[in-house]
Amino acid sequence: MTIELKNIGMIKEAIVKIDGLTVIAGENDTGKSTLSKALFLAYNSMSLENRKELDNLQRKNIIGKKIKDSIFSKQSFKSSSYIKLVSNNKSFKYKDEYINDELYKKDIQISNIAFIETPLVWNLQYLFRTSIDLESHLRSFGEDIEIPYPFLMKDLYFKLSTQQKYIEDWTSKYKDDIVSLIDGEFIKDEDGIFRFYRKNKKFELNEIATGIKYFGLLQVLLDNNRLNSYSLIILDEPEVHLHPQWQLEMAKLIAKFIKNGVKVLINSHSPYMIEALELYAKKEKINHNFYLAQKKDEYATISDVTFNLEPIYSKLAKAIQILEEQSLENFEW
Repeated sequence: MTIELKNIGMIKEAIVKIDGLTVIAGENDTGKSTLSKALFLAYNSMSLENRKELDNLQRKNIIGKKIKDSIFSKQSFKSSSYIKLVSNNKSFKYKDEYINDELYKKDIQISNIAFIETPLVWNLQYLFRTSIDLESHLRSFGEDIEIPYPFLMKDLYFKLSTQQKYIEDWTSKYKDDIVSLIDGEFIKDEDGIFRFYRKNKKFELNEIATGIKYFGLLQVLLDNNRLNSYSLIILDEPEVHLHPQWQLEMAKLIAKFIKNGVKVLINSHSPYMIEALELYAKKEKINHNFYLAQKKDEYATISDVTFNLEPIYSKLAKAIQILEEQSLENFEW
């Protein structure tokens, strides 16, 4: 499957393949997250399967508009903007709040998409739980109210709190690997709140290191059967919360997921993370595609660099090169 963007945010045009591992590398403010959000929006605007009465008709999509208004600014879409998903010569096109149906979720064999922006979603679980209970209570009295909070975090919290029925045997092994790595486990208690358990001791999540929280997200998604061969997961700069050694562990784990059918899109500006992803992708012999996002004037471009990652390393290593040059300038012989 490929995603095509035109005039979305700072991205003028882009075509990116989503298959196995997809990595979009680049500095901050180069459109990496824009493409990921566009994929999330398009997927959640799609129908599950073909409905003959709607086939090939342009129609208004209320759910898509709600998501778009939640994760994009009003300036991100213009009259010429669109998002297109293409697979096996069929396409799904999202243009503003209207869509054209030719391609469906069943066609691309993705039943679940999780977007991880930040592990700090754990810090807000009391807020989300209280707000959801309040919304439910008010609706029972006929008041259609929704409390505004970050949509992607709310969506992720829902996936952390609910289970899918579809189970695959391989997930338990990697759940155990995560538990071993972080020396503990995230468990939902009877009050519906997750806590971290280590050696029979219970910890509130605001006491837990952010890196552990990140791996905890994957552990719970595995527990809830939301990481399987029909899943797509988007990781937005996971290295921000992980020290270099755990970046390698994350890359290794991601490659194992993909080996078992999970599709993964990663935005990254870490040379450690990107090099590790390249290494484990080749080691596990999984499909992989690397792209470089760059900004020129007010626009961003996304280029396929799969067969030569040197432009990525050259761009992201610039800060280290500057430090080395300045150190040499100040060195006294």
